[in-house]
Amino acid sequence: MERIFLRRRGNRRWRFCPADFTETTEAVCNPARGWYQIFTFYAEKEPDFKELEWCIDKRDALALVRINIGAFRDGSLKAEGLARIGRILSFFRKNRCDVILRIAYDHEGKAMEREPFFFERVLQHIKELGEVLQEYGDIIFVFQGVLVGNWGEMHTSRFLGVDKLRSMAEALASVKGGNTYLAVRRPVHWRMLHPEGLEKGIGEAAARDQIGLFDDGIFGSESNLGTFGENTGKKPGWQEPWGKKEELLFEEKLCRTVPNGGEAVFGESFYRQLTPQKVLAELAQMRITYLNRTYDQRLLTLFGQWECSAGGVWQGKSVFDYIGGHMGYRFVIRKVKAVFKKEGPGLEITVQNKGFAPLYQEAELFVFTEDKMGPGQKKKLTWDMRSLDPGEEKTFFCDIWPVEGPFFLEMKRKRDGAVIRFANSCDKRGRIRLGTLEVDS
Repeated sequence: MERIFLRRRGNRRWRFCPADFTETTEAVCNPARGWYQIFTFYAEKEPDFKELEWCIDKRDALALVRINIGAFRDGSLKAEGLARIGRILSFFRKNRCDVILRIAYDHEGKAMEREPFFFERVLQHIKELGEVLQEYGDIIFVFQGVLVGNWGEMHTSRFLGVDKLRSMAEALASVKGGNTYLAVRRPVHWRMLHPEGLEKGIGEAAARDQIGLFDDGIFGSESNLGTFGENTGKKPGWQEPWGKKEELLFEEKLCRTVPNGGEAVFGESFYRQLTPQKVLAELAQMRITYLNRTYDQRLLTLFGQWECSAGGVWQGKSVFDYIGGHMGYRFVIRKVKAVFKKEGPGLEITVQNKGFAPLYQEAELFVFTEDKMGPGQKKKLTWDMRSLDPGEEKTFFCDIWPVEGPFFLEMKRKRDGAVIRFANSCDKRGRIRLGTLEVDS
């Protein structure tokens, strides 16, 4: 083990012995990222919450909650419907799941039959949902869609013209919780909500209004089942679909500040065009944060059979494992170097984000000591881990106390204290050992 001598004081000298920072390939369950499963509910029907307990997958920190409000298409959601939606969200809060929420009128591809006849009713329902969305804004990570379209996926609806789309998005923005991101189905939908001329300010605009993307057709075809437009050879307008290459570049800029996720789909006539390298490169360019664990099994099985070519600790692992480990943010400590300034000893800690995406939610970091008697001194750090882009490596500095013993680092989500684990070896509480400060007499 490397030993870094810091400074001699009288007949004593300090030395710091860094820990081992090998990256782990074990699954790291962190908030607001990773695999999810879908849970479907109807606002007019009370769920069996006891039975639902058995369906929660403890490997996942996310759940996609679909709630059908089609039974209320002709009137108010009423107190009973809103209370039931609240109980559903309360169940996931108790089970410590972040929620991807999609509320829609249709779950069968029949939106034209199930949606309200008058557009004003849609806006009324959004307004009525406001109290629930704000009450559970601490767990609603993303609100997908704008209530309308087949399966709530924003297609095959009378209400998706630019003016109506803007009205629904503005209504949702006015009632959602402050921690909740909105998400639209296609990049062109995002551009329809924003004025032209944002080519250089896409990320800043997204950060202001917190509107990202969701894509339920990933790899289903060259256009991701209609997510992208066709390459026609002519430059399309701002409010027109762009070709795949241009849209992926757009998503890469946009999703630096807002999340993107969805479903990977097996395309009968397209899957043979996929390779492990292409799949991983596109997910990284899309900055994917979350994907469906159960759909589409034909494609997910193929990912499990493919060997990952990333090298390093991932040599011999499957593409499925690599995707699971890299969705969203993935922080790895690369090295820790001890330094000694006039003020006292300190540590330079080098961290890399190896994930497909940044961290979108504010985190707090603490460095602390511990001995046989228990926790010792503890200090909150000023690092902002949201600043680490995918693939980027940064070195942070923190002061430490001139006391013998091990030093640890822990990270938690600011709003609720949920543990965020590094992709190194951590203890059961998610804390990572940085090394030990020793004194020679």
